[in-house]
Amino acid sequence: MAAVRTPLVVVLGPTGAGKSRLAIEIAKAFRGEIISADSMQIYKGLDIISNKVTEEEQAEAPHHLISCVEPDHKHYNVVDFRDAAVRIIDDLFSRSKMPIIVGGTNYYIESILWDFLINKVNFGDAAAYVLKLCVCGVMAVIACNLMLARS
Repeated sequence: MAAVRTPLVVVLGPTGAGKSRLAIEIAKAFRGEIISADSMQIYKGLDIISNKVTEEEQAEAPHHLISCVEPDHKHYNVVDFRDAAVRIIDDLFSRSKMPIIVGGTNYYIESILWDFLINKVNFGDAAAYVLKLCVCGVMAVIACNLMLARS
C-alpha cells in the first residue's frame, strides 16, 4: 500500500478576504501549521501597516515566518523566503503536519510551488507543479466547505 503524503495547502487572496482566519481554521481542523508568505509580515514591528495576525490568533495555531527579520535588513528577498519556507515545510512533513502557506505576496508562494521560477530545473517537471496547484485548489474548496458547515 502506498503511503499517503500530507498535503500542502495554499490560501491566497486579496487584502481583507479572511485568509488568516481561514488558515487558522484549516490548521485547527487538519493538524496544520501556518507559514506566512507576506513580504511585510516577515518584518518585526510592522504589525499595523501589514495587518499582521495578532498574538491571540497566533496562539490558535502555530505560525512561521512572522516578525523574524529586522526592518533594516536590506537584502531579504524571495530566495531567502523560499529557502526558509522549504526548511519549515520539510520539517512539518517529517512530523506529519500540514503546511498551510498563507499570504498575499504571490511571488513568494510561486517560489515554493514553481521551483523553476528561481532555480534551473527541468521544465518537463512543470506537470508535477500543476498537479500540486490542482491539489491545493481542491483543499481550498474542502476548507471553504468546512467553514461554511461550521457557521
